[in-house]
Amino acid sequence: KYPQSLKLLKKPVGLLRNTAVSETSQKTGRVVVKVCVAADGRVISSKFTQQGSTTSDAQLVRLAEKGASKYRFSSAEVETQCGTITFDFKLQ
Repeated sequence: KYPQSLKLLKKPVGLLRNTAVSETSQKTGRVVVKVCVAADGRVISSKFTQQGSTTSDAQLVRLAEKGASKYRFSSAEVETQCGTITFDFKLQ
């Protein structure tokens, strides 16, 4: 499991479910993923962003994007809102 942080824009929504991302290659780094969340709380897009990331390793990016897409949030009145989820991959 890796520590993750979340920053959403506009109105705050509650995090209902996040996914533990496990990685066994002993690679390290911070991967920031831009996510957009629909009004029903589903993540409708997740894409790597270099801003704030310390690595662009393809394996870590793929894991972070996949993990971010599995997050679920409480419903909101806003049709779509976007923000970032930060994944810190550290040696175990």
